[in-house]
Amino acid sequence: MKVSEILEKASQSRLLREDPYVKKIWELVHDRSLFEKSPDYLLSLRRSLLREALDYFRRHSDYYARLFEKLDINPRNAELEELEKLAVPSELIRGEGHKRFLIRDVEPGGKYFMSSGTTGRNPVKVYRSPLDLAIMITVNTALFEYVYGGELEENKGIALFMAAPELKERLNFVAFVHYALEAKGIELLYGMRLLTGIKEGTPWQRLVPNKDNLVKFLKSKEEPKLFFTAPAGVYLLSKKFGELGFIKRIFTRILTGAPPVDLGRGGVIVTGGGTKGFTDLPPYDKIVELARRHFYARNEKGEKIDVPFMDVLGMTETLAALISRFGVMDLMPHPLTHVFLLEPKTFKMMHEDGEGILGMFNPFTTSWLEVFYPGDILRSHPSDRYYGKEYVYVRRLTKEEGWDLQRACGGTLEELMTEGRKVE
Repeated sequence: MKVSEILEKASQSRLLREDPYVKKIWELVHDRSLFEKSPDYLLSLRRSLLREALDYFRRHSDYYARLFEKLDINPRNAELEELEKLAVPSELIRGEGHKRFLIRDVEPGGKYFMSSGTTGRNPVKVYRSPLDLAIMITVNTALFEYVYGGELEENKGIALFMAAPELKERLNFVAFVHYALEAKGIELLYGMRLLTGIKEGTPWQRLVPNKDNLVKFLKSKEEPKLFFTAPAGVYLLSKKFGELGFIKRIFTRILTGAPPVDLGRGGVIVTGGGTKGFTDLPPYDKIVELARRHFYARNEKGEKIDVPFMDVLGMTETLAALISRFGVMDLMPHPLTHVFLLEPKTFKMMHEDGEGILGMFNPFTTSWLEVFYPGDILRSHPSDRYYGKEYVYVRRLTKEEGWDLQRACGGTLEELMTEGRKVE
């Protein structure tokens, strides 16, 4: 499905035409001035949207109407603290578990996204209607450009994603990048491909480097160059560059123009989900340090600078990611996303900064009440930006803490790249 088809289907949505709450959400997600509002204004707006969202889902779902009554939640005066009662663990939306949460008049023609399924258990599986897909593209592009530091120019630049094109049909992170760049008219090359003719194993076990696309990206003179990868991808490529002998380095540079890799004006490396505690990878800051020996970017004047790093924390369950820029800002939510932390032992909402279990509420998701906790611990701290807080990823919850979920999008890419596969 192309972006133009998604947008066309979204524009024809009966919900968008007939429901006042959906109309309001559609206008809000297109409002870039939200990034200039104060934390207090946005908090008040999210509280208001919670009440309107609960009323919307009560009207469109018998399940939610019964749930709110059972939990003694009145949509008219609900407070954000009540999200702790409404949040569902991602465990409940494995397999077909998500269906119970969809509104009765959910619109067809959308897409399903899934976690890896590498544990042998049913993957987390979430349906996105065409309207939700259009909103996903809009909110993530707006947040990405805020953290990036400016709008991506249309029809300018080139991007490389260390994934195979087939994965955009399954992984949230890959789909967002694909659709966002397509909407901007930026050429996207996939740095991996799926081996054909092999039935054994999962798709993740049949991925190999696409050398033609890698060379095309490295040799391109387009600016900016945008490199999307799991941290393992840039780590393995940087390590490979570092291991080249003098003669092979000269030969490689003649063939590809690298190393070093010049990402040009506005060039950036975008990773998915940090290292997530992988034991065979160095810490994220060490990966950045190593990569900056072999990758660089340029400022507006054309002068060489340390290549910027951005990290995207997205889950199969969420319509909107959290995005950080290394050394500039920690993880930031979209202004309309309500991020809350739960006490690890009591699962009660925390009101002070500290470490807690991540919970998320996205009021712009129209197919289901997207309030969930995916099993990650984050640390919050005050910020002078629009949200008033920024977040630092700490770790996954452990099996001993009662949690046993597969890794999400970024983690899936990490797994395939750390199972002995090399970028050659």
